[in-house]
Formats: sequence, structure tokens, C-alpha cells
Amino acid sequence: MSRVLAIGDIHAPCERNGYLEFCQDMYDAWSCDTVVFMGDVVDHHAISFHAMNPEAPGPKDEAKLTLKAIKKWYSVFPNAKVCLGNHDKRVVRLAASSKITKFFLKSYSKTWETPNWEWGVKFTIDGVRYFHGEKCSGMHPAYNAARKRGQSVCIGHCHSRGGIKWLCNDEKRWFGMDVGTGVDDDAWAFAYAEEQIEKSIVSCGIIIDGMPYHEMMPLEEYK
Repeated sequence: MSRVLAIGDIHAPCERNGYLEFCQDMYDAWSCDTVVFMGDVVDHHAISFHAMNPEAPGPKDEAKLTLKAIKKWYSVFPNAKVCLGNHDKRVVRLAASSKITKFFLKSYSKTWETPNWEWGVKFTIDGVRYFHGEKCSGMHPAYNAARKRGQSVCIGHCHSRGGIKWLCNDEKRWFGMDVGTGVDDDAWAFAYAEEQIEKSIVSCGIIIDGMPYHEMMPLEEYK
């Protein structure tokens, strides 16, 4: 049985100040032994299929900033599982659109110098399915996914959603947890959402032997 820290999307290099320290504190406070990044560890804004913010750095400079940010996370959490998010996969998708096969691409671990991180689409720990949550939506994205799967799930992806919602029948109970995120809403990568009413829920998830807990980051404490 595991004591899991589930870290929300950080979209490096656009993570929120203090989020790393908050996650480290939660890891220690809950005596965790496993770390799962819920995806979109990197943003790849400069190579997005969408319009690029003219205030943002170009592909080369963004890559350097991203690597620097990830090295900080890796130094704190040298062993982790990483659920691949839609932003993480932008290089692969862009290469495929140009008819470049994966044969010519470096692995995620080599690109971001994280040899002890296991990058994958999904993981199952103590019966809980962890995946990024791409294409999950609605008021309760994780709950919707859990209801369809008939299994407890933990997802990221939806920045303005956070918390736990349960399902139950006469044989079992299971949950859907939206872990929230660790992004900086004021970063250049999110300028498109400046007028969005709902803002990011800065938080993380804790799953102890398959039982979920949701932790909000005290914004005034971590700056």
C-alpha cells in the first residue's frame, strides 16, 4: 500500500511561486512515499498550435527556462511517476504532423534530464487510476471519469476544478479527485484566460492506501 502525493499541472516554467515548497511540505506532513505528477509538467507555449503570446519567449529560450524549472522539481522529488499531459506531448504531436517518427525523438526522461522519473500515459496504484484527464470536463471532471470507469480516479488537466466526489453502490465505493493545479494564472502562457471568471485552484492530492485527501495551498503563506 502506498502514500501518494499527487501534484497538479505545473506547466513549467509557468508554475506558481511557492508551489514546489508547498508540495514538499505536504509530502513530509503526510509521510508520503510515492509521487505522481498529474501531467502538463511542461507548457511548450512557443510550439503550440494556438496563437503565441508575443510577450512569451521563443522555443529555444522557453526550453532553457523549462529545463531549469524541472531540475528544481527533480532535485526535491528524484523519484516520481509522470502522467503525460496534452502539453507534454506537443513536441510529439508537432513532429507527427510533419511526418517525423518517434524514432528520431529523444525520450521525455532524456529531454528533461529526469532519469528516475517514469513517464507514462496512466498508472494504477492501490486500485486508483492516475491519468492526466485530457478530454475530461464538466463541473466534476474526475467524478465523471470515475463514474464511467467504475473505478477511483485521480486527474489534473482542469485547472479550475479541485476536490473529491464519491460514488457508492451496495458492493463498493469509489471516488473521483480533481487535484487542482500549481500554475501561475498571471504567467504569459495563460494571458488568454485573463478575463476568465474561474481561476486556478492551487492545490494537490494525497492518497493514503487508496483513501483520498485534498489539500489547498495557503496562498499567503507560500509566496
